[in-house]
Amino acid sequence: MNMSELKEQIDLNDNQIFGSFILSNSEFALAVSFVQEVVNAPEYYTPVPLAPDYLKGLFNLRGTVIPILDLREMLNLKETTNSDSKKIAIIELDGACVGLLFDKTGEVFRNNEEERSDFDVTNTTGVVRGVFKKNSGERIVQILDVSKVFKLHNVPKDSSRSRSRRESLSKKRGSRNQCISFVVGPSKCSLPISDIQEILKIDNLSDSALNAGHCIGTIDLRGSTVPVIDFAALLKYREVDRSETATQGERRIVVMRLEKELFGLMVDSIDSIISYFPDELITFPLLEQSRVDMFLGCITGYGDTDILLLNHQKILNDQEVNDITRGHSKLYQSNNSKKDLQNSKGGFRQTYITFNIDGTYAVAIKEVKEIINYPKTLLQPPGLKNHVRGLLNLRGELVTIIDARSLYFSDKKNFENEDSKILVFNKGGLSFGLVVDSVDSIVTFAENDKIKLPKILYNKGESSMSSDLSEAIEITDSNGIKRSMLIFCMESIVARISNSFAA
Repeated sequence: MNMSELKEQIDLNDNQIFGSFILSNSEFALAVSFVQEVVNAPEYYTPVPLAPDYLKGLFNLRGTVIPILDLREMLNLKETTNSDSKKIAIIELDGACVGLLFDKTGEVFRNNEEERSDFDVTNTTGVVRGVFKKNSGERIVQILDVSKVFKLHNVPKDSSRSRSRRESLSKKRGSRNQCISFVVGPSKCSLPISDIQEILKIDNLSDSALNAGHCIGTIDLRGSTVPVIDFAALLKYREVDRSETATQGERRIVVMRLEKELFGLMVDSIDSIISYFPDELITFPLLEQSRVDMFLGCITGYGDTDILLLNHQKILNDQEVNDITRGHSKLYQSNNSKKDLQNSKGGFRQTYITFNIDGTYAVAIKEVKEIINYPKTLLQPPGLKNHVRGLLNLRGELVTIIDARSLYFSDKKNFENEDSKILVFNKGGLSFGLVVDSVDSIVTFAENDKIKLPKILYNKGESSMSSDLSEAIEITDSNGIKRSMLIFCMESIVARISNSFAA
């Protein structure tokens, strides 16, 4: 497979479904089409001599030896959990497999271009290719570049024996099917990934006059009103839970589409992403015949519990669908028409990362190469300027780390906290990272909404921060409070830093 074919394959899959994973305090996303399965981390790995720090070791998965990569070491993330239930996402590309170690699984969602912003990854070695903005910018989910993971230095490739064994098995048994498993009462159930729209963490549901039967409320999914069913109650494991805390804790909402309508199943927790061969699916007897068509079979061989595979088209009968979803299509169309009208009036939209340095500022996300945590150590060559923290070896590239506070507020005390982040830029041949107090969110707004700053601000001299600010925007935060945000001009920042080195 040449590079153009590889890029087409990755771009095609990026328009499908993503799974998110938690590592330290960060959330990462993988295109599910590259995920072979998710398994529990083993107690022991086979060490690899002369391996880089991020290569945890080798793991034998049903006869296939797979290298396990620790993204925490690769991305300089802090250890935040001693969990014994860490997960490994087995990713596959062009016949090769690699495992990525995570603290736990997150959510499943479909690619949404309005939420997504890609970095300029041309000629870079970073494994993060962009971000998703979730919950109106409150969550930043970093998108992992699968092709870059497989190109990391000193990562062992599959032996010809392991690969040929896998290919031979696939020829004999057909292609693997993918599904997502979840816990409902005492059972583990699963749904084919193709049937799932998203899997969401929701703290509270909205009451609805459309509640009926096992429906416990609704959620708003980007303008679409989605009824939520208590799945454990539907399966007669408990009474319907309509309490205020019904969706809290580990419970998740699995969103699916039934004909033209969306509906959600509240499950107790998400278990894993698994793949199985068709011949691993076995039938089983059911005492309750009223919903017999809901169950496609049982997947065996994954841990000590068999997994029930469901047919999402048969979870609700026709009368239940009619009772629960009536009227939702009209609500959805009404909200969408208003949204389209707003977009048409606003003009071209751009996405910005907002951050804090004694105030809220923003920079165009296309300018940002990546976002990293503050590293444990920095190189300290002699003769550094006051505003330079040090040099960071970021996967073979030396990046100058600039203290934004010292750069703009020389009288401010240098410090960093657990929320401090570094925005990494590569502009005009200069690679540098800007230390900020925190990264707040990602916002998207129309160019027509921006306000040019008065020229009087530019007359305060080149040493003032005002000379690096070009525009302003008024945004509404997650609490509904309006606040102003100033936008940095990258060319001006680069010129300031370059001039400071020459002085």
